[in-house]
Amino acid sequence: MSLDDLKQKIKEEIPISSVIGNYLAIKRSGSAQVSLCPFHGDTKPSMNINDSKKIFKCFACGAAGDAITFVMKYRNLDYVEALKEICNKQGINFDSYQEEKKTNPKVEMAKKILTRTALLYRKTASSGAFAPYTSFIKNRGLNEEIATTYSLGFAPNRNSITDYLKSIPDPKDRDFAISTALDIGLIRRDKNDPNAQYDTFRDRIIFPIWDQFGQVVGFTSRAIRDDQKAKYMNSVESFIFIKSNILYGFHLAKNAIREKDAVILVEGNMDQIAMYNNGFKNTVAVMGVALGTNSLERIVGLTKNVYLALDSDKAGFIAMERINKQLAEKGLVAKYIEFSPQKDPDDYLKANGALAMQEKLDNAIPAFDILLGALIPEKLPEVLDRKLEILNKAFEVLAPLKMELSATERVVSFAKRLGLKADSAQIVKSYQDHLSKTTEKPKFIQPKKEQPTEEPAYTDSDFIPDANEEFHFDAEISPPQIFLSKMEKLLVQEVVQLPSLLNMDKMNEILDLVGNDEVKKYIGKIRKITMEVDDSEYESVVLNVTNSPEYSIDLREVVTSAFYNYKPKDADNKTKQRLLFDLKIKLHMEQLKNKKDEIKRLQQTCESEEEMTNLLTRLLEVEKNIQQLKNSKPEKIS
Repeated sequence: MSLDDLKQKIKEEIPISSVIGNYLAIKRSGSAQVSLCPFHGDTKPSMNINDSKKIFKCFACGAAGDAITFVMKYRNLDYVEALKEICNKQGINFDSYQEEKKTNPKVEMAKKILTRTALLYRKTASSGAFAPYTSFIKNRGLNEEIATTYSLGFAPNRNSITDYLKSIPDPKDRDFAISTALDIGLIRRDKNDPNAQYDTFRDRIIFPIWDQFGQVVGFTSRAIRDDQKAKYMNSVESFIFIKSNILYGFHLAKNAIREKDAVILVEGNMDQIAMYNNGFKNTVAVMGVALGTNSLERIVGLTKNVYLALDSDKAGFIAMERINKQLAEKGLVAKYIEFSPQKDPDDYLKANGALAMQEKLDNAIPAFDILLGALIPEKLPEVLDRKLEILNKAFEVLAPLKMELSATERVVSFAKRLGLKADSAQIVKSYQDHLSKTTEKPKFIQPKKEQPTEEPAYTDSDFIPDANEEFHFDAEISPPQIFLSKMEKLLVQEVVQLPSLLNMDKMNEILDLVGNDEVKKYIGKIRKITMEVDDSEYESVVLNVTNSPEYSIDLREVVTSAFYNYKPKDADNKTKQRLLFDLKIKLHMEQLKNKKDEIKRLQQTCESEEEMTNLLTRLLEVEKNIQQLKNSKPEKIS
């Protein structure tokens, strides 16, 4: 059975009132079931719960959806977490609904070994018998609660893990466990005796590393003596530990990231622990110098607000540039925090405290502004060609943003700082030409086979798994964090309630005014559904398609709300033409008002009379378009 089967079971077999009733008091009001809405300051029951339609809707704030959507919103959970919670409340075995796939025995064995190893390291540390661990915890200002939360452990100078594996009674299981432990680098072969093994981590503080679900997949260790070859040593890259796919502490931070709608990226495990310990629970640490594709998607799926709080050294600055570029290619403008004279967030918190850190976050500026500022020499060159060279470097920095307003406005402002006299349109055109010339094709990276050493130093090489490898990991399913504008919501509502609008010629003109790709794709899917199903199946099919984690909560609420009192209907051609005209005007008006607000925002930060004049000219043009739109009249419809 699959998660899709579980979704259907919840929808078809469990009354939505039963799910919501686990969290809210529900009472009958006539034939309806109502409750105080938890999504706004409700003082009288405004939320209606309809078991027959299997949806809820608040008639005050507009919140709506199915049982799964309710739990996601109310408990601030992602899609899979909401399914698990419903299962726990309803007595359903969630594990039996995991996607059917071939489980790789080696992966399962690795998970068991890593989980048990983390417990052994933790038990050793908690014994109080090892002074280096006790001193480390004390010097770092960590209490027992944090040590337990992070399962901080200690690897003694003996083969405790090897001995544990050799104690497995069944010979077949024992050999398989030892073979797997060798493959993931937890133990190693003795060079002098091929039949003997020894522990990889010895005399080290141990930090378990988890995947996004909280499963231990590897370890980072810290030396306790100066004569140890590597101060920090990680698990080797393997089929279960792919460094670029890991965000340290993500399983602890993801709920806080959702709540605060922001994430703080730091560089090391201790930085993440220190931030978490000081109340900044929406912090994760990158494993290496860049974000892997999975890590990047995980962040983008939770928030658009990213703070880069990396080390304040040259390597940290280079990492900031690389990660900022990755985020920008996803449309995010990250902010940058610098900690000099301290080296990193951990040192800064020790020296200045949490309030100073919060002030750093509050006053953080976009990383792009830092990078552009670094291009400006102390003394501006007088030679034009030198100024243009610097401008081209700015083009390269901003290129990941493409033609976004956040890029073009910075380009124009930067050119003015250089003292270039070209007008804004010329500067933007030059930037556009630069983009068209520098379109790069993706590069293929040849995988490298890692050669473990006696005490391997921490490296930043990326690991790419064999394309033929069978084992894989479950992906976390989270709805995209996309917000619909007022008019986009209205459009979706009208289309859902009157799907025959999709066959009208003017619909394509209306979609051209929609900037939200999710809305465009969704309407395209609705159009396809109307051609494939009978009218009697329309409502159930659309609701089933919509209540999927691929769609944002915003869109799902609009559609569910539209169906709450839905009755199949059609309208004559004249009524539909008028409705489409109104939608087109409203969408266009919203577009112009957004442009107007953006220009007004830019006016507050402009630095020259010329720039102010250009903005006023643009503002007058927008005002003129708005007035023309207000005076427009629909075409005569016969």
